[in-house]
Amino acid sequence: MRKSPNTLLLGVLLLFGLGLLCLFLFQSAWLKTVLYLVNKDQSAGLPVSSTPITGFSFPTAAAPAPIGREVPVGKLAITVRRVVRPADSAVGNANLFKSLEQDEQYLMVDINVRCTSAAETCRLTEFDFGVKTDSGRDYTAEFSSSFEGLDGLFEGGEIGSGKSLSGSLIFIIHKTDQGLKLIYPRMHGFGATAEFLLGR
Repeated sequence: MRKSPNTLLLGVLLLFGLGLLCLFLFQSAWLKTVLYLVNKDQSAGLPVSSTPITGFSFPTAAAPAPIGREVPVGKLAITVRRVVRPADSAVGNANLFKSLEQDEQYLMVDINVRCTSAAETCRLTEFDFGVKTDSGRDYTAEFSSSFEGLDGLFEGGEIGSGKSLSGSLIFIIHKTDQGLKLIYPRMHGFGATAEFLLGR
């Protein structure tokens, strides 16, 4: 007697379902066996050390440096020389592309960067610096070419071995921000970083 296509399909689906059920039961039994063997070894009284581990600690970040202290980081040595907050009168209307909102103000941070490498030149830009606040806000430095008529801005670039580069970084922050810290580099992974306390 000839079987219909529906009966054949039903048989295939039934076999597939039985195969999945067997696989599930086998996996469950295997996991229980492994768990039993692990627990059996632990209950057999494996030796446990009671000696405290000494000389091991997780590295902690250094406290932010105050104004005027040089901090080495990588091939650079950075010093924050002065902080002006608010710097609205110093910046004035020099920003070509943005005007301040009512709750914003300018922050000006004067820095000196020295290349400590004995053989290589160092390279950095104003975008390598950022400001973080106690509330978790994160600001990047404004692009120096956005300001017309302001002298002494930090533009970055290449610094020769043993040479220094100085200038002012400008940030736009909220008037209510507290616990300001200058961060270098702003985008970092697990490398060396430097933090500077900028005041209130």
